[in-house]
Amino acid sequence: MHPLFSIPIPAEPRDGMEVGDGSSTARPAAGGDSSSCSGTLSSTYTPGASPVSSSCGFHPPGGSELDEEARAKNLGHVRGLLEEFCSHAGANADAPIERWLSEMDAAWVLHLAGHDSRQLPRLTRSWILALRDIKDSVFAYIDGLCGEDDGTCHSQPALSEFSRFVESTILKMLPFVDAIVALNNTVASTGSEHIVAAAETETKLEALIQVRDALSTASEEIQFWPHSSLYYQESTRMVDDMSDLLSSQLGKLDRAIWDAVDEIRNGVMDAGRAAACLSPDIHELTRSVISCIKLLDANYVLLSRIAYEAARRGTFVPEIKNRAPLTSLIVEMFSCLEGQLVAMFQSFQHDSLGFLFLINNSHLVWQQLHPMFDLEFPMAVLNRRIDDYIQSYLQVSWGPVLSCLYYDPRPLRLGRYSPLRQFEMEFQKVYANQRLWKVPDPELRARLRKAIARKITSGYAKFLEDNRATATPRVTPGELDERLQEIFEG
Repeated sequence: MHPLFSIPIPAEPRDGMEVGDGSSTARPAAGGDSSSCSGTLSSTYTPGASPVSSSCGFHPPGGSELDEEARAKNLGHVRGLLEEFCSHAGANADAPIERWLSEMDAAWVLHLAGHDSRQLPRLTRSWILALRDIKDSVFAYIDGLCGEDDGTCHSQPALSEFSRFVESTILKMLPFVDAIVALNNTVASTGSEHIVAAAETETKLEALIQVRDALSTASEEIQFWPHSSLYYQESTRMVDDMSDLLSSQLGKLDRAIWDAVDEIRNGVMDAGRAAACLSPDIHELTRSVISCIKLLDANYVLLSRIAYEAARRGTFVPEIKNRAPLTSLIVEMFSCLEGQLVAMFQSFQHDSLGFLFLINNSHLVWQQLHPMFDLEFPMAVLNRRIDDYIQSYLQVSWGPVLSCLYYDPRPLRLGRYSPLRQFEMEFQKVYANQRLWKVPDPELRARLRKAIARKITSGYAKFLEDNRATATPRVTPGELDERLQEIFEG
């Protein structure tokens, strides 16, 4: 199956879930700063064109991947459901539809009112799988009609009845779209609550994007299905009606997607009221913003068009005028995060701990976002800023330790007051504290240890070399270096 035509199936729901790379909303190659979506498949379809020459077994892109035996079984099952649907009247007509939904593990769509609304996004995968099964079954039925062109006539209800059956089934599915669109997240009042709310909104945004992608792909895909020459008008009308029914939901989904994006953006801007930081570890705001930016970038084509429309309507005013609106929004979120981290730095009682906080969080941002084309320049600036943070950390943390060897305002300092003993005591104090501090990234941890060793161990070794006649060290430079390999383990 050509990936462009397949309904994207999201991975099993999990924390931090990302939209699959096969999504039709995935971003194009680097350099695509266009604010509009590339041409859709449906734009190549010409209504009223001559029917596709087809025989039983034709498989257009996106058709069922089932083998002949499985397709025949699927077709027989659908015909059985259709005959039951046609034989029932009134409320009983829903019985075969409900059983079909149950067989597809989607009967829950009939009882949305009984579900916790916060759990609805986790049902997205189940809903998309059911939509795919319906699409495949419809294709199998229409493909079966093509067999009649070869004289293999089947006794079956009129195509109009099948169209009504499919429409009734899809109409049972669509309330889930309204339920996802209507999800409201609690308005937060504190910084930490803003972060939780942003995570919930991000989960909703993922669900909205996946549902929209599935509907859009299915709507475009069915335009390429074959038409039976015996039932050309009926099959054409059915395909058009089904495509219109699916695509009719896209407008409301686009609006809901932008509302969710805007809600996340506002949440990031307001998250500065977070409580004072006590740990240099990765802050939850950092993880939240990184996750949101990666989600926006992974769905750049779709979201760029939606952001462009928001900017055109005036509901979003990009701060960067010479870039696409979505690019501006991403850069704004990144810049806001930087400002929030610097503000949190002020809450630390000790600058050493504060600079380590900035190093940890800034490094994670760079590590996760530097491959993004639109953040190439900001990431280069951030990388230099991380170097500055490291130098500042070394100066405030280890500068006083090294200065013990060279700063001596009092003459004849001997014994416990000698520069060497002062250095050893100061080193032990800083080492004991920072041994419990945490640098979670192994690469960054090794980089910091190497920088400290280059400053402290080399300075200590030079002092011993210059004062060989008078210095009696208790530890060697090698032993200092071994101790430095123990810090930042948390």
